Amino acid sequence: MKLANRFEILEILDRGGYGITYRAVDHHQPSKPPCVIKELTHTSPKILDMFRQEASTLEKLGMHSRIPRLLAYFDEGNKFYIAQELVRGHNLSQEIRAGKPLDESYVTKLLRDILTVLAFVHQHRMIHRDIKPANLIRQASNGDIFLIDFGVVKALSKSAISRNGQMTATVNVGTVGYIAPEQSRGKLCYASDLYSVGMVAIAALMDVPPQRLDINPLTQKVQWSNPTISPALETFIKRLIAPNPNHRYPTATDALKALEKTITGIRVGQDSALPTHVAAKGKLPSDTTSATTKPVTLIPPKIILKVMGYITATLIVIGFGVKGYQWTARTLSDRWAAVKAAVPTVANKEASPRDLVNLVDDGSIQNRPEAVDAFWGMVAAAKDEGVELLPLAGYISLADQRKQLTRETDTTIGQWLKQSDYHTGYAVAIGDKNADESTDWDLSFKQTDGYRWLKRYAKNYGFALSYPQGNPAGEQEPWHWHYRDGLKN
Repeated sequence: MKLANRFEILEILDRGGYGITYRAVDHHQPSKPPCVIKELTHTSPKILDMFRQEASTLEKLGMHSRIPRLLAYFDEGNKFYIAQELVRGHNLSQEIRAGKPLDESYVTKLLRDILTVLAFVHQHRMIHRDIKPANLIRQASNGDIFLIDFGVVKALSKSAISRNGQMTATVNVGTVGYIAPEQSRGKLCYASDLYSVGMVAIAALMDVPPQRLDINPLTQKVQWSNPTISPALETFIKRLIAPNPNHRYPTATDALKALEKTITGIRVGQDSALPTHVAAKGKLPSDTTSATTKPVTLIPPKIILKVMGYITATLIVIGFGVKGYQWTARTLSDRWAAVKAAVPTVANKEASPRDLVNLVDDGSIQNRPEAVDAFWGMVAAAKDEGVELLPLAGYISLADQRKQLTRETDTTIGQWLKQSDYHTGYAVAIGDKNADESTDWDLSFKQTDGYRWLKRYAKNYGFALSYPQGNPAGEQEPWHWHYRDGLKN
């Protein structure tokens, strides 16, 4: 079978919902190189438009040396076809295997290779949307990493991008274990690709595949740990997979710059970085980067909170930008008494789901309507003065709060929980979008422009600190505010 009097079909490589992928030979080239042909079998107008967009996308992206080139785009017999360069090699599913964790050198070079290609993609205002080991090909001739399968790429028009680079996806594409939380909810941004890159790194470092890793149902953080890697690499990966896309690097270019600055002292790309189970398939080329690069010391962000004298501090595990928690030295009963004295009993009434509206568009944070309106009015006023306030958490039910306690059966804890105000629907945790993520859920938030603005103007919009300095509970939370007018009713 020959298409367009040029491409000889040899075999079927894949069959999906929208079409068939073939291995073929291009007879128009003197060397008759192998290629990949995609045949569209679903011919609805919407799908056809997506198919044409894919061709346009591949033509632009194929200018990169590690993205397969577009050879042809044509229709024949009421079917549509795309012909693309075939990369000789193997996909990284053969290297990244469950039960065979790889070392830091391998993962560091892999991250650099992926981000280098992805930076080009993002610079062309495109999102890949399905980065995973199966879509990463190691070229047999030289070990270069190719990024393939741009059938799910969505070109970003200027009109579709919001201020923070977000857009609404028309097709929810992605792979379980690698897909970003916001992407699974139909929202996309450049940082969605970075989440997938981070999960590829974790897949290489862990004994189990990403889809089998636990995810905290409240924080949406992936539960993973590899004690053999450096704090620098761990911190970098954790930022890639932050549940909140605002806490990741904005684009692959930003992530690549951060990697080059923070991951040093490692000779990446040497033969020893190849996993033993693929060593026979070819070796990675030696890295040509100068070995005289000056190391840069990474100072990890603060991840341990000093504030935990009462219930709201246990809620630090809720929302985005989690920093962890620790108990104070006081007994639980003493802390409960202090909190009881600090929080008015009127704040005890728990909101029901019907009382709540979305504080953010994707519904991940909710509060009472009056608190939501007041909050965004406050955000708009702050923005006029160059301050960008970021909601970190809002309503949290008492049931969800109890899940975060280590002694759920303790009746004192149950009483203590009732003194919280997050369950009222009037409380909100606030961060500064322009400040380092380390200030989220941390006393260092007091040093941000966001806090200074709130301290001066929040009262004008009905908000007050829930636990200011000097409160009877003894600890303070500068990020924790409540809509005071709501709690008075």
